[in-house]
Amino acid sequence: MQRKIALSLALVGVLAAAQNEVGLKSLEGVTVTAQRSSQSVDEISKSVSVVDKETIERKLGKSVPELISEAPGVSIVNEGMDSGTVNVRGFSSSDYRVPMFVDGLRFRGRPAFEYSIFTPDQIERIEIIRGPASTLYGTDAFGGIVNLVTKRASGDVHGDWALSDTYLSTQYQSANKGVQNRLQLGVVGHGFDALLGLNYKHGKDYDTPAGKIPNTRYNYRSLDFKGGYSFADFHRLELVTRYTESERGVVGTAVGAPGTANKRGFQKYIKEAPLREKYVALNYEGNINDKFILDSSLYYRELYTHLNIRPYIGSFSPRQVDNYVNGPKVYGGKFIGKFIGDNLTQTYGVDFYYEDWDSVYQSVNNGPRFRNRLRTKQLDVAGFGLLEYAFSNDAILSANLRYDRIKTSFDMDSSMSPAVKALYENANDRKDGRASYGLGLIYPVVGGLEFVGNFSTSFRAPMSGEVAPILTFSGSEAYLPNPDLNIEKGVTYEAGLRYTDKVLRSNLIFYTGDYKDLIVERNWQSGGVTYYQSQNVNRAKISGAEFDLAYKILSNLEFKTNLAYTRGKNKQTGKPLPEIAPLSGRVAVSYLPEFLANSYIEYSGDWAARKTRIDDSVERERAGYFVHNLYFGKSLGKLGFLKDFSLNFGVENIFDKEYAPSLSYELISQPRSASNPLINPGRNFKLGFKASF
Repeated sequence: MQRKIALSLALVGVLAAAQNEVGLKSLEGVTVTAQRSSQSVDEISKSVSVVDKETIERKLGKSVPELISEAPGVSIVNEGMDSGTVNVRGFSSSDYRVPMFVDGLRFRGRPAFEYSIFTPDQIERIEIIRGPASTLYGTDAFGGIVNLVTKRASGDVHGDWALSDTYLSTQYQSANKGVQNRLQLGVVGHGFDALLGLNYKHGKDYDTPAGKIPNTRYNYRSLDFKGGYSFADFHRLELVTRYTESERGVVGTAVGAPGTANKRGFQKYIKEAPLREKYVALNYEGNINDKFILDSSLYYRELYTHLNIRPYIGSFSPRQVDNYVNGPKVYGGKFIGKFIGDNLTQTYGVDFYYEDWDSVYQSVNNGPRFRNRLRTKQLDVAGFGLLEYAFSNDAILSANLRYDRIKTSFDMDSSMSPAVKALYENANDRKDGRASYGLGLIYPVVGGLEFVGNFSTSFRAPMSGEVAPILTFSGSEAYLPNPDLNIEKGVTYEAGLRYTDKVLRSNLIFYTGDYKDLIVERNWQSGGVTYYQSQNVNRAKISGAEFDLAYKILSNLEFKTNLAYTRGKNKQTGKPLPEIAPLSGRVAVSYLPEFLANSYIEYSGDWAARKTRIDDSVERERAGYFVHNLYFGKSLGKLGFLKDFSLNFGVENIFDKEYAPSLSYELISQPRSASNPLINPGRNFKLGFKASF
């Protein structure tokens, strides 16, 4: 692997020698909303990564989790070619410890499937906070957060009517004969802006060096609209709506393992048919003399899923189980004000969400449906404040405080036995309150070198499904509530260096965190019945280092690399924590050839060392890998009635390597196969075009 890394780095020198007369060009800064309002990423002490619009367009057909995993310290748990879950510094989105936000508003309800609801074509950029973010975003922001910023029409909204951001894009990939299309219609003028998107994505079972992976088909349809009206110069009202429906096979992750390629052992077939989302939001933005900025939103989201499972893993194995998951219905909002002074910037806000899980119905072997989950409701209301003080030497000191009040309740079931009913009554109408706080510092050292440091607390309140779980799967299994379940708590320290000048940006961050009362599911047997219950059992420590670098070698040649190392330990057992990625990273070279105007060539390599530090009761060792990719794009400019026509081409996994990502889920009670752990696609040719009107 060291030899392959050296060869990749050598490519930089070859390309540089070819263009030694080209002048230098500054690297551009990035504006993000990671601290609940727009500001330069250079003014934020937290570890923030951004996947920009250009990167999204170049990486043809990649899923949203694949794009996110390009950030240091972020790994993907793959779930086919269209989705997956993300792991940030040892914490997983599937365990509600890395929440997803959309335009700064919380998305919740499908932790294992939420990223399958979006296609990259809908997204302007992706912001990732690596490290705890509870002080700004509340419960669940244990390992970090991911914020998807969706597209909006651009242009002169106060001029005459004009088309804006209108195009048709189509992408094709060979590994699964997949297509991804978006028709986008935009218009601006007379104070209005509107953007309508129609999306379609389809793929068959994908190919790997080990053969085709069954049950990895997907079919996705969605419609999104974002329209606004700007008035009084700096005020804007916005309406956002979205409807999504997808059907897909579920393999990989804890839900789908061991999958459908496990011929020598137990196989599990799961199909989502469908997963449906309905969403509407009303937003307001105001800017008064660049000194007082307002941002408020109200939104409603409704989810529904039908899961077909054959067979069902448990102490009984019927031929087929169908789960009909109604909800949650979520009502939420935020109200944020930012006051910008000469040296002190103050941000204050209130946010809330109300989550209503109606029910889960189940049918066994096409029999009658029966209810197997109580109706649960959870309300979280919070207030927060952030102070940022800029000193005369350009140092920035920030302090933030947040308090969350959470209420969890559920409807009772008259069919419960007296003993079980007593447990549920004790757990009902649960109220939790938690304050989280943090400090951050950016301190100039010399030239473009800065010291950065952060101290943050974090927490995760028990989910309604942990407080009041599914009632029962069969007469031989029972899920019990736990009225004594505590909030998960964490304390994290970060320190490191940043360097920025006209041609180089780099970050080196060290972090360590202590966590207690982590919630896990325990089981035991009594009287022929297997009981399951969420319990606080784990104390853990997670430490690591992250490094990233972007170097503008020449005006048309840029080199990027990052790497991360994470180490986790269960402080009760002394064993390594599961789901911790080994040393891993990526390297990339982007080149804009002068001999071919308006084009790019990009090479990237993704690598991971062998995973040997494991808890052998739940994991096996995993081989390392180095995967090479190449991308090329060319804009043909104005073509007939088209404003622009561009072509993109890519080859991923050039050498057709058979590998599973380091955190691809494996059910160790079953033999290894192409779906246990789920391996990634083999050599994949990609082709796409974008026609702008």
